[in-house]
Amino acid sequence: MIAESHVPTTTAAKYLKWLCGHFKIKVPAQYDDHQGSIDFGFGHCQMQADSEALHIRVEADTTEALSRVKDVVGGHLERFAHKESVHVTWQDHA
Repeated sequence: MIAESHVPTTTAAKYLKWLCGHFKIKVPAQYDDHQGSIDFGFGHCQMQADSEALHIRVEADTTEALSRVKDVVGGHLERFAHKESVHVTWQDHA
């Protein structure tokens, strides 16, 4: 199961680094200035940053796990980006 979100922001690279750096303390995460990945065990997150948006793709084996990954990643991003009033909207794919 897959879901994607494209979050408009001019500071996508900063948020990508914050998210990956934050989660790297507890789970495997890798990142550079333009892309990152996080393996939660129950699901996986891939991100790409460009000058206009942070592109996020999450994957999991079950509906429940996908919902959990979306909640964890989306919730953290919204808290980290509160000054921009960022809102993560997911599109689920079959």
